[in-house]
Amino acid sequence: MATARTCRTDSAWSDKLQELLAWFESNPNLPEKIEPIVMLRFLKCVQYDVEKTKPLVELNYSMRNKHAHLFIDRNMEDETTAKGLRVSDLLILPGLTPEGNKLLFFRMADLDPNTRNSVEETKIFFMMSDARFTMPDVEPKVGESELSELDDSDIADGDVQIVDIEGYTLRHLAYISIFVLRIYMKFLQEAYPSRLRAMHVINCPSYLDRLISMMSPFLREEVRNMIHYHTEGIESLYRQVPKDMLPEEYGGKAGTIAELKARGIQSIKEKSGYLRDERYWKVTSLSKSRWSWF
Repeated sequence: MATARTCRTDSAWSDKLQELLAWFESNPNLPEKIEPIVMLRFLKCVQYDVEKTKPLVELNYSMRNKHAHLFIDRNMEDETTAKGLRVSDLLILPGLTPEGNKLLFFRMADLDPNTRNSVEETKIFFMMSDARFTMPDVEPKVGESELSELDDSDIADGDVQIVDIEGYTLRHLAYISIFVLRIYMKFLQEAYPSRLRAMHVINCPSYLDRLISMMSPFLREEVRNMIHYHTEGIESLYRQVPKDMLPEEYGGKAGTIAELKARGIQSIKEKSGYLRDERYWKVTSLSKSRWSWF
């Protein structure tokens, strides 16, 4: 199992991080434990503002506990989860863009609408994200120990999502749970410890307007403005993200989809103990708050 790095103690953010870790430990409305690198991600997400970090952290765990079937009750050995992994390709691409962002890629591996499951797809996305958040976003340098100290530059400034919807039909839309989509979009926009920088939708179908109208009610205006629909081939995507960072099937050099997917699944397996350890996720005395309906 990969070992999480320790955090440096000589950085400008170090005192703020230690303050937040102490606050987390003493807060009865939060779980028992958090990895320092995960807290650092929350802190970096709001430009190292401690007072903005606290409500972000509280909302994250409040939503997790109110929707435990998506965020806490997860098991790699579950057959439904295993099926979800087989029918979808969810990839965290290696490296960072020149802007310091992480590329995430999603497409259907099985085009049969009957295989779609909003709950499992959402659960798998956050399992993979939670596993990723315990590790640096950049590959260790040659000769660098897994126990070497972590610098905040090892953490992405934000995420760029690429969604290939080739093969989507109106039948697929019927299998989308509006309730789950609402939770997913709210969490991603308001409680996620990484800023969404852009979303690129490629291989758009003729009914794109219906897809947009379904998602629009759950998107803030600033997020709507981040979504780019590529309707005339993939060349326009290359002008937005480094081509070499894409899977080989999309003209890149990051490796094949099968290789990248296997690496992601292995990451979840290696972190399965962490992902299932309720001390990191479950709040035992969650008080009512203004987030109660979400």
